[in-house]
Amino acid sequence: MTDILQFWRGLPPEVTNNLLRVLLAILVLLLVWLMRRVLAWAIVAPLRRLTKGTRYEWVSLLLDTLTPTVRLLVIVVGIIIGAQILEVDFETVQFLRHLIRSLIVLAVFIGLYRFVDLIAPTSARLFRLTGLDIPDRLLPFMRTAAKLALVIIAIVVIIQEWGYDVSGIVAGAGLAGLAFSLAAQDTVANLFGFTTIVGDQPFVVGEFIKTPDVEGVVEHVGVRSTRIRQLNQAYVTIPNSKLAQSVILNWSRLSKRWLDLTLPISYQATGDQIVTTIERVRAMLLERELVQKDSVLVNFVDFGENGLRLLIRCYINLADWGQYTAEKEQIYLNIMKIIEDMGLSIAFSARTVYIENAPFAVAQTHPTTPREDKQS
Repeated sequence: MTDILQFWRGLPPEVTNNLLRVLLAILVLLLVWLMRRVLAWAIVAPLRRLTKGTRYEWVSLLLDTLTPTVRLLVIVVGIIIGAQILEVDFETVQFLRHLIRSLIVLAVFIGLYRFVDLIAPTSARLFRLTGLDIPDRLLPFMRTAAKLALVIIAIVVIIQEWGYDVSGIVAGAGLAGLAFSLAAQDTVANLFGFTTIVGDQPFVVGEFIKTPDVEGVVEHVGVRSTRIRQLNQAYVTIPNSKLAQSVILNWSRLSKRWLDLTLPISYQATGDQIVTTIERVRAMLLERELVQKDSVLVNFVDFGENGLRLLIRCYINLADWGQYTAEKEQIYLNIMKIIEDMGLSIAFSARTVYIENAPFAVAQTHPTTPREDKQS
């Protein structure tokens, strides 16, 4: 110990002062580090234990999010105090100034980066905190895009802090991005198509849809394409970009189906028979359990070319196509029975041809195919 003191006393005053400053700076850094550990042990850890599993669990999550930011800010404080103690030269001060600002920027962006995961782990929490309603399948892409934007902004700000011109870098990145987008425009278009499909949800897996190009059951919605199983069991893969721009008819989201029938009755029917037929058909529809009562419409609407036209319309409260077809079959059979009971007949299209310049006039009637009613 005596030898150390003699050695210390033998050093020049300038050297001893510098050594003291260095030792003091190291001591300050140790104290700052120790303070951070004490605060973490005395405040952060108890708060995590108290709030975990309770309705105040967001406090624990917030502490986990801010911990890296606070650690960097503590390092910044230690660097500032150490620089003041050491009384560094001007060039070192300039370097430390840039370093401190860069660390502060990095701390802020790290906090924002982790904050994205805090507010958007699920669409339910995101909606509760921000009011934004984003589907769960689209949420990972939104989080990745937000984080990527934060990383790019942080890099640009830090580069600019060190005095470098970022305009050239941004221009180069823009050219590179343009070349990449031209090379991968189909992939990008399909990705945006996927976000449109998932965001708007015109259909989901398992629903039956019809577009100008394909009709069938949706079996898979991927990032690049959507796969549809047609009625003939053909497996069709269609790019999301094309599907997102198509008119999509979703049959699976019907709550009821529309019955629309125009029934031609032969001209041999009398007015009373038409009135009675209308009343019986209307009563029959109103008695059907699956027919929406306020939608029933049965009227004599026209003197057609081939017969007296009755308009029969109603909603059937069935979405399934098979069940709807079975119910429509029973309604048609009942209508046929009413027509038979009334002694009427359904008119069919016919054409009469008169031949001139013949030894005698001949009238020929050529039956044509009965006109089918159009169903909605």
